[in-house]
Amino acid sequence: MKKLRFLSAVILILFSLTVTSSAASAQPAKTAGNIYTKWIKLALVGKNQAEIEYYFRNIQNSSILQVKQRIRFAILENLRRAGIGRLITESSDADDLNVIIRKIIIEIRYAGMELDSDLRLTIKEEFGVELERL
Repeated sequence: MKKLRFLSAVILILFSLTVTSSAASAQPAKTAGNIYTKWIKLALVGKNQAEIEYYFRNIQNSSILQVKQRIRFAILENLRRAGIGRLITESSDADDLNVIIRKIIIEIRYAGMELDSDLRLTIKEEFGVELERL
């Protein structure tokens, strides 16, 4: 009887150690580091927003929202520097507008923010260009 209790206790301990060690090693913890830099690197490698967000799934949501806001401001500033507003006022036909839209889409894709509806709304309000789909 004592051997049976001892054996069951040993089996229980081994089982619990196996479960906890496999759970701990299943997903390595990612350090936050500079999330902005990592996001941009992943975007430049060709990852889309969904893939990047999945990569950062273990990071706090508030940190991700701050990074997204920072990227939105960077995209808008890049578009201002590129003179998108001036190009829109000087556009004379549909081809000119298509070139402008392509420039905006490229800027958004390089930053990995294809799915961000807040960015699209901000671009629509600031430049008057509505992006239907990317």
